[in-house]
Amino acid sequence: MLNTLFQAHSGLRYLVLLAAVAAVVVLAWGLASRQPFGKPARIAVAAFTGLLDLQIVLGLLMVGMGLFYPSLMGHMTMMLLAAVAAHGLGVLARKQSDPRRAHSMALIGVALALLLIVLGIGAIGRGGLEGRATPSAEGTR
Repeated sequence: MLNTLFQAHSGLRYLVLLAAVAAVVVLAWGLASRQPFGKPARIAVAAFTGLLDLQIVLGLLMVGMGLFYPSLMGHMTMMLLAAVAAHGLGVLARKQSDPRRAHSMALIGVALALLLIVLGIGAIGRGGLEGRATPSAEGTR
C-alpha cells in the first residue's frame, strides 16, 4: 500500500506542475487582456489548488503509514504553506471587483505556491523532476 501511495504521490507532481503552468498562462492572459476574472481563471486556480490538496493528502497518508525521516518536516511545512498561499490568494482574488487586481492576486498565489513547492522539494534533498527509489517504512524512522 505504501508503495502505491508513493507512486501516486510521485506521479501526481507532474499534474500539479501542469495545472500550475496552465493557471499561470490563463491568469497572465486574463491580466494582459484585461478580461474579467471569470470561469477560465476560476477553473485554472481550482484545478491547481485541488491537485495540490490531493498531493498533500497523499503525502500525509504516507507519513501516517510510517514513512518519515527528519528532512520531511521542512518538506511538509513548505508544501502546507504553498497550499495556504494558493488557496488564500485565490479566495482574495475571487472577492476583488477589479479584474486586473483579481488576476494579479491569483497569479501571485500560484507563483508563490510554486516557489514554496520548489523550496519544499529542495528540503528533501532532490530536484522536482528527479526520481527516487521506492521507500520502505522500515529504516525511515
